Amino acid sequence: MDTSKLRKSHSVENEAELQKDSDHDDGILSKMVNSTEKVGELKLKELPLVHQMKKKPENLDSAASHDYWVMGGPLGARNTVLRFRCSALSDPPVHPPAHELHMTYRTIQAETKLLSAVLHSHGMREVHPNIPDFNLLWTGIHPKPHLLKAMTPYQRVNHFPRSYELTRKDRLYKNIEKMQHAKGAKHFDFIPQTFVMPMDFRELCSSHYRHRGPWIVKPVASSRGRGIYIVSSPDQIPLEETVVVAKYIENPLLLDGHKCDLRLYVAVTSYDPLIVYMYEEGLVRFATVKYDSSGKHLWNPCMHLCNYSINKYHSDYIKSEDPDAEDVGHKWTLSALLRHLRAQGTDTSFLMQRIEEVVVKAILASAPPIISACRMFVPHPRNCFELYGFDILIDSDLKPWLLEVNLSPSLGCDSPLDVRVKSAMLVDLLTLVGLPTVDPMLRRANETRRPQSQLDILKKLNNYEV
Repeated sequence: MDTSKLRKSHSVENEAELQKDSDHDDGILSKMVNSTEKVGELKLKELPLVHQMKKKPENLDSAASHDYWVMGGPLGARNTVLRFRCSALSDPPVHPPAHELHMTYRTIQAETKLLSAVLHSHGMREVHPNIPDFNLLWTGIHPKPHLLKAMTPYQRVNHFPRSYELTRKDRLYKNIEKMQHAKGAKHFDFIPQTFVMPMDFRELCSSHYRHRGPWIVKPVASSRGRGIYIVSSPDQIPLEETVVVAKYIENPLLLDGHKCDLRLYVAVTSYDPLIVYMYEEGLVRFATVKYDSSGKHLWNPCMHLCNYSINKYHSDYIKSEDPDAEDVGHKWTLSALLRHLRAQGTDTSFLMQRIEEVVVKAILASAPPIISACRMFVPHPRNCFELYGFDILIDSDLKPWLLEVNLSPSLGCDSPLDVRVKSAMLVDLLTLVGLPTVDPMLRRANETRRPQSQLDILKKLNNYEV
């Protein structure tokens, strides 16, 4: 199975500078989108994928084994990083480099079963959340500023500061609204008409008078469909708490009468310059109950919402038990959906191009405050990375709409298809991020000793001069 499906999107002025910072990325990634800072004039260019998963050689000597599990140079060298492979989950290496270097990871309030399996199979071990000597920090919440400021060049954390500018529904909408005013609404017309309650209640009522509902109501900081409901009138929305209210898209793309949406995995490895990757494989989630546009069943979440966490409890939900069955049941792969649409005559290349534009523009709209926070709190350019879960709805006219962006998208695996897609995505992400092959205890000791040794040298020089 080809696990190297991350493709690259970036917005930089100097390609040479980007190349200098990302030398080890070239072996596993190809460029997806080349976007300039003129957001309204995005130019897309596809290049071939260059890395293919290779079968592990059966008889590896020590040096060859290291080359198979690391990339960029000899073990322990400055630019050498771990190479992660799906094959390690079923056939872990006997002497993985990460084990020899005592490489470690920390987790904080995160879903870690799959992550831990991948890291342990490559020789890394988990340490207590309070231990400062680690190679990777994986957290389900935003890291505190003091933690970011204390990071060393070899350490990685899976969030940028202020990434909620993209993942909180109210902040996402406000950031896109700013770009609509600055660059023109036609260039950022990929979100439904949206209001933030209670402050926009009067504007919502005015819009409802002109266009009518229905409207979908979402908490600003929830995920997995929690707290979402649909109303036909603003009068049905309580004003005691902050919620986002968006125009409900009444003409979704239907497959066999069922509504569906896409979960796409997007990685950002830098905001300054902006470097974005989108994993080529994704998941397609189906509502369990066939869609009815009459408005009589607005109360039924299993008709209008496609979240797995909601539909899995319905008696008609079908879960595929075959990892190779990509178009069975209520969860498909993105590849299966695109094959289905191509068979119906759809230009899927153009569709994916439009989806990629949505992803890039949403990130560009939210980038300025994140860049400011990185300059303030992040000491080294490669400390932070982020995996986002983009939820996209395609309507009957094949127009993609951005529903929301998820912080820490679920890595839970409730089916063989989940394991196949998410494990392949995760190993590519970790290879892309580049975990330096560094013993964290030795590096920390060297860093703490260095100022003292320099001071000793100065003392000796002063004594000599006296």
